[in-house]
Amino acid sequence: MFKKFLLSQFLESNDELRFIKYASQKVDYDSIKHLYVHIPFCRNKCPYCPYFKEKYHPVLAKRLEDSLLCEIDLHAENLTGKNIESLYIGGGTPTLLNGTLSKVIGRLKQFCSIKKIAIETNPEDVNEALLSELEQMGCNLLSLGIQDFNQQNLSKIGRKYSVERALNCIDSARKRNFETLNIDLIFAYPEQSISQLNESLERAIESNVEQITMYPLFTFPYSTVGEFKTGKKVTLPNSFQRKKFYYHIYEKLLENGYEQISVWSFKKGSSTKYSSVTRDNYLGLGPSAATYTGKQFLFNSFSLEQYHKQIAEGKKPYSIMMNISKNLEKLFWLYWRLYETSIPIGDYEEKFNSDFKGDFKKLIFVMKMFGYTKDLNGSLHLNKRGVHYIHLLQNHFALNYVNQIWSTSTKVTIPKEIVLKC
Repeated sequence: MFKKFLLSQFLESNDELRFIKYASQKVDYDSIKHLYVHIPFCRNKCPYCPYFKEKYHPVLAKRLEDSLLCEIDLHAENLTGKNIESLYIGGGTPTLLNGTLSKVIGRLKQFCSIKKIAIETNPEDVNEALLSELEQMGCNLLSLGIQDFNQQNLSKIGRKYSVERALNCIDSARKRNFETLNIDLIFAYPEQSISQLNESLERAIESNVEQITMYPLFTFPYSTVGEFKTGKKVTLPNSFQRKKFYYHIYEKLLENGYEQISVWSFKKGSSTKYSSVTRDNYLGLGPSAATYTGKQFLFNSFSLEQYHKQIAEGKKPYSIMMNISKNLEKLFWLYWRLYETSIPIGDYEEKFNSDFKGDFKKLIFVMKMFGYTKDLNGSLHLNKRGVHYIHLLQNHFALNYVNQIWSTSTKVTIPKEIVLKC
C-alpha cells in the first residue's frame, strides 16, 4: 500500500507502466549515445544470477555470432555517423566468445565511432591470451566477477576457482593497460559475518584496483537462490544485518581513499567510472537486451530460437515495448541519478528545460526532512543514510519490476502485455 502511495506522488495521469507486444512500431533512435551487447552463454549457471543465460555450446555460439552481425546490419541507418560514448558487453560470460566479439566490435565500427568499451569476465576464463585479446579489441574498462575472497562463500554460489586464482587474475589484469579495473564482490551471503565481510574488503583494498563494486546477494524468485529461499533451504541475512553490512562497506572503503560513485560502486583516483547500468539512452543487441531511447523502452526476445527467427526474417528481434511519457523520462533520469548518489540539478534543467526544485519539491522535502541529502556545488548529494534507503527503494521498485518483466519473458516467448505492479 505504501509503495502505491509513494509512486502515485510522482506519476501523472498519462503515465503507463505497461509493456505491450512489439509489432513494428516506429522507434526513435536519434538520441542513442551508448550500446549494449548481451552474450547469454556461461560454462556454468551460477545459482544467484538472474540474467538470461544458456550453457555454452560451440554450435549455439556460432549461430549467435551470425545473428548478432545481422542485427547490427539491421540497425545500420540508426548507427551510421554516430559518436557512441560507450559500448558495454555483458552476459553471461562474454569472454567465452572473444572471436565473435572482435567481429561484432569491427562491424559496429564500420558504422559508428566508439569512445569506450567495457567488458566483464570472471577468474575461470582469465589468462594472458584472453587479456591480450581484450586489449587488441580496444577494451578500455574491465570488470572481474570475483564475488568473494572466502572459499566457502565461493562454493555456495557455484564458483569453482580458488581464492588464489582470483588474486592472480587481478594481478595479471593490473599489469595491462586497462584504464579501469573493477572487481565485483557479493555480500549478505547466508550465515556471513561482519568479520568475514571485512576480510574480503581488506583483500579487495590490498589489490589496489581502481574500482570495487559490492552487491548484496539478490534473490529473484526465478533464480536458483530464489527457489531455495522459497523452499526455506537458504536463510539470508535480515534487513538489520544487511544495513550493518552496507554501513561497514561504506565506511571501510571511504576510509581507504575510495569515493562512492553509485549505490554499489566505489572508485579511487581519476580513473574512468566502470558502470554496467547507468546509461541514459542506449541500443541493446543480443537476446534479452534492452533498448532505451527516452521515448521508448524495448526488450529483445528472451528466447534464442525466437531471436534467431526474427533476425532471419529481417526483423529487429524486439518482443515488448513501453512508450515513455515526458514525465516518465524525467523519473527514469532521476532514478539513475539517485543510483549514482548525486543529482546534478543544472544537467536536469538543461536536458528537460524544466525547474528541478519545482518538479520534485515533494521528494526534496522528504529527503531533507529525514536527513538523506545535502546541497553541494549545485547538486543534491546523498549521504550514507540516504544511499541506504535508496537501495531499499531500489529493491522495492526496480528489482520488483525487473522480476516481473524477466519472469514473464522467460516463460512466454512474446508476451502480449506486461503491466508493472507495485
